[in-house]
Amino acid sequence: MDVQKFHDGHFDGIQLEADKTAHIFLRAANNERYILVLKGVQALTLSGVKAGNVILDLVIRTAREATSTDVQELYDLDENAAHAAKLLESTREKKLQILELNPSYGASGLFLFENFEIIEANERMASSVRSAEAKV
Repeated sequence: MDVQKFHDGHFDGIQLEADKTAHIFLRAANNERYILVLKGVQALTLSGVKAGNVILDLVIRTAREATSTDVQELYDLDENAAHAAKLLESTREKKLQILELNPSYGASGLFLFENFEIIEANERMASSVRSAEAKV
């Protein structure tokens, strides 16, 4: 799925799991619901969350495209932190990816992770219902 589908869509929330997985709840402009599942999340920053967060765009970048500014923001480091250069090198060695959540209104975020998938929220809900029914 193309992340461009979310332009003028909505960021509805995030759920963080202990296994370094983040579930990001999104709605496309046509109100279809999706979950962007980030696996192997190493760092994240999220700010400006408001009611009715509107997405300008989602951008996924490779480790090669990561910058020292990204690392400073993700790890809340000073501009001149020598540690930032080491973290940037590590990001590139591990071939991590970066997700930018850029807002028209509300939440903005930056996520450093290993891989991702986008699933329709209805698929996940149906799977959960089948799983619950099997336990009964």
